[in-house]
Amino acid sequence: MVPVASIAINASIFVLSVVSWLWITTGFGDSGNLAARGIGSLKYFTVLSNLFSGAVSLVYSIVCLAGAVRLPLWLVTLKLVATAAVMLTFLVTAALLVPTFGWKSLYRGGNFFMHLVLPLLAAVDCLLFVPVAGVPMHVTLWAMAPTAAYGAFYLGRIFMHGAQPGDDRYDFYHFLRWGTKMVPAVLAAMLLATWAIAVVLRLLG
Repeated sequence: MVPVASIAINASIFVLSVVSWLWITTGFGDSGNLAARGIGSLKYFTVLSNLFSGAVSLVYSIVCLAGAVRLPLWLVTLKLVATAAVMLTFLVTAALLVPTFGWKSLYRGGNFFMHLVLPLLAAVDCLLFVPVAGVPMHVTLWAMAPTAAYGAFYLGRIFMHGAQPGDDRYDFYHFLRWGTKMVPAVLAAMLLATWAIAVVLRLLG
């Protein structure tokens, strides 16, 4: 039986992810840097990963409320994958983006929830309630799928448009500041970081 606390956390993740996205897209208030109105907000990994996490949390809550005695492996895997994705945004924001944009700009409005609150809620749920310890270690490799898909999209836009360092239209995360030749290495580091997060969650869960 899944604890009520876990169902409450997942329901909160779903609601807050949708509310935060609407907050950003409608331009209500100020969500700081890395925020865009309308459909343009979907270019950000933070938004996509949090909406993905919210959708997974909704399914998780429904399955739990339906009285599932044992959660299916596919669902637990999705929770692990989604949590690793949003925790990547949490770590990248704190370690790489805050020095560039400033913490006040990245932790306000809808981004306060997407960069901080929602990743931490997902991590707490995985560590305390979701049975991720039962996920086979090789399955944790799926955690890299969202990062790989987004990386292909992001790099594709950069190289297709010949973006240069400082071109916020396509390199809005400013990864080109390390040089074009370093972009593949940055992507590889992101993939390994995502997998490492999933492994740590699995081991500590």
